[in-house]
Amino acid sequence: MPSPSAVAALRDLLDTSDSSPSCSPAPADSSPASEPPQPFSLSQEAAEALHAAAEAKAVLEHAKAQLAQATTALDALVEAGLLPEKGLPVVSGYTLYRQEGRPSWTYPAAIKELETQLKKRKQLAEQLGEATQKRGDPFWTIKEATPLKPDSPLLRGQESM
Repeated sequence: MPSPSAVAALRDLLDTSDSSPSCSPAPADSSPASEPPQPFSLSQEAAEALHAAAEAKAVLEHAKAQLAQATTALDALVEAGLLPEKGLPVVSGYTLYRQEGRPSWTYPAAIKELETQLKKRKQLAEQLGEATQKRGDPFWTIKEATPLKPDSPLLRGQESM
């Protein structure tokens, strides 16, 4: 659970009463830039959930980087002949072994042409309403924030402050 000071810092960051550039939600990538985002306030529960999700994402990204480093070291040991690819002992409850890469295919031009024709037919069926659209379950995207550009609509009007 996030610390009370972290939650307070998040609430301060997202507090909309001071009209600072960081107090409004980031605009969705697909929303028109003509409308400014509407301010909102967060409950303690929402602030904690946002903080927990962002913190978990940071931990996950760090763990992914550590895993990549560890597997690179394992690959180097295998290439040097110092470690077999299979038959290793169980380590911390995990069985480790190296697998072959997944196969991929390169097709001749005739097959690629058929694929192009199929894609065009699919697009036409979508446009004519012959294809039915299905939508998957909603999901959250958590990615590193990027700084606002100087010409951002969120920053316009803030320069006089």
